[in-house]
Amino acid sequence: MDSTTRVEGLMAALASVKAELAEMGHSPDVINLRQVSYETGIAEPTIAKLFAGMPVPDDEVDLSFRDRLRFLVATRRGPEGCEYRPSEIAAAIGVSKATVNALLNGTRNPGFDVSRALAEYFAVDPGFFSIRGDRALLRAIEPAMRQARLLASLRGEHVEMMALRGSLAGGSPQLAQELQDVLETVVATARQANASVPVGSSNGEQDPELQELTDTVRALSATKRRSVMNILRSVVGLAAKDSSNDSHP
Repeated sequence: MDSTTRVEGLMAALASVKAELAEMGHSPDVINLRQVSYETGIAEPTIAKLFAGMPVPDDEVDLSFRDRLRFLVATRRGPEGCEYRPSEIAAAIGVSKATVNALLNGTRNPGFDVSRALAEYFAVDPGFFSIRGDRALLRAIEPAMRQARLLASLRGEHVEMMALRGSLAGGSPQLAQELQDVLETVVATARQANASVPVGSSNGEQDPELQELTDTVRALSATKRRSVMNILRSVVGLAAKDSSNDSHP
């Protein structure tokens, strides 16, 4: 598959993403393009054009090693908020400053060990420097798509739509995944409780699904627990409301 065909294939895949979002009642705005750019190295305006169905040059999607490394240097900051200097990068990965400058200038290609060391140093996916751009972009938007599907499911449970950009879709991908895992447990537990537990019933023993939910939420940090509590309260409150309605025909 040549580069032009790959870009066309990517545009077709993104059109399918937009269609799926529309079916769920979402607009493409739920995809945080800045976050996708941060994870892939592809410029945000380029991603926006692709979502709009506009063709772009292949080298704006499938970036060279030089461009990917320059992107990391430009967008990542050290512990004190300063841009990483070539000398710092060189010392951290065990090569000379001249080697790092050559990599940044595109006059030298890295070996596998150097690529891996750079990915580890900048705390990016090990495949950041080698994965094809179209694949990286589709992989980067998949967490937001999972979250959109989850929220569509929550809406089916009468939970109102929440802003993806300011909650799950932005920030730390690891946090988003942890929040999503908790929410999936919440939904499954609420559904099972509504379907099988009579109102007011109790046998004095902790329900295993409830215990699982409690343990999952308790294992999160205080900040992460606060991030899911509003949705948790909504699900639990609506479950109680549904039970009350069922008891008063």
